[in-house]
Amino acid sequence: TPAEDRAARLALSAPGSLGRIGWVAAERRPPGPDEVEIEVAASGLNFRDVMFSLGLLPDDYLEDGFAGPTLGFECAGTIRRVGESVTGLKEGDRVMGFAPAAFATHVTVPAQVAMPVPDGIDLAAAATMPVAFITAWYALVHQARLGRGETVLIHGAAGGVGLAALQIAKLRGATVVATAGNDDKRALAQLLGADLVLDSRSLAFADEIRWKLGGVDVVLNSLSGDAMRRSLRALKPFGRFVELGKRDFVADTAVGLRAFARNVSYFGVDADQLLNAQPGLTKRLLRELDRLFAQRRLTPLPHRVFPADQAEDAFRLMQGAGHIGKIVMTPPREIPAAPTAEARFEAQGTGFHL
Repeated sequence: TPAEDRAARLALSAPGSLGRIGWVAAERRPPGPDEVEIEVAASGLNFRDVMFSLGLLPDDYLEDGFAGPTLGFECAGTIRRVGESVTGLKEGDRVMGFAPAAFATHVTVPAQVAMPVPDGIDLAAAATMPVAFITAWYALVHQARLGRGETVLIHGAAGGVGLAALQIAKLRGATVVATAGNDDKRALAQLLGADLVLDSRSLAFADEIRWKLGGVDVVLNSLSGDAMRRSLRALKPFGRFVELGKRDFVADTAVGLRAFARNVSYFGVDADQLLNAQPGLTKRLLRELDRLFAQRRLTPLPHRVFPADQAEDAFRLMQGAGHIGKIVMTPPREIPAAPTAEARFEAQGTGFHL
């Protein structure tokens, strides 16, 4: 492979352990008529990547998705090549968007899933935006139809989707009840505009919500088990429950139907499947978000950047829920020469712990 065609991507030698991820040689792919090639500056890490690495996502769950059985789902970078039918994007443009195998030096994707990065936002910050905002926007605006004066309960409010949801809820004129798992995360949620902040690790939150507010109109849920059931009971009549967590879906957890007798709706939301199955809706959602990003009404999320050689540390930090906001990774500067066993270099632990 000529040097200029060489690329690298993060790969998993076998699911089941975070110690099995490493950078391997890959090849750049010329864009088709409706595609663009992006030189990646940074990629966002999502819980889906951790679950996939640990072998916790069944194959059928991955097959329906845009990213498929790969690592990485979102990135930001600079367009290097443009397909002949593409309009509105050109070589040299800074973009953010979605890509299978997004932990890479280069990705080639449909032009419609790439959005311009507003001036003044660096590419690492831009990499925090695509998955969190399309998930929260689809969940709160298109599914739950969160309206002005309503109250929304956002679980995991200091995570990527939680912080995006907090911005969107405030933009919609809603009252925000936020939960988070430690003092630092709760302080951040308060600082960023949550009206009431509770402890997600205590099951008393649902009683507190009913006692202080009489319930909520919308729940954005990422908790599993008993906490999920209690959140359902915190809904007012005509409430909407939006499930983001993958654990209960994969485990086929049962939910009692009594809560739904009060005109309550339940939505399951997965951005990976949305992009794959609903390209028209995806395009509309991205247009709506693009406008709000350009107007600075929605802004990048707090994040921590890891270099390529600390990939395993980044995955472990997310596995232990030790992070606030998003985790972003930069690709390797040195590209392996060829896809041989020798060319692979492992992401070694550096003893980093939070």
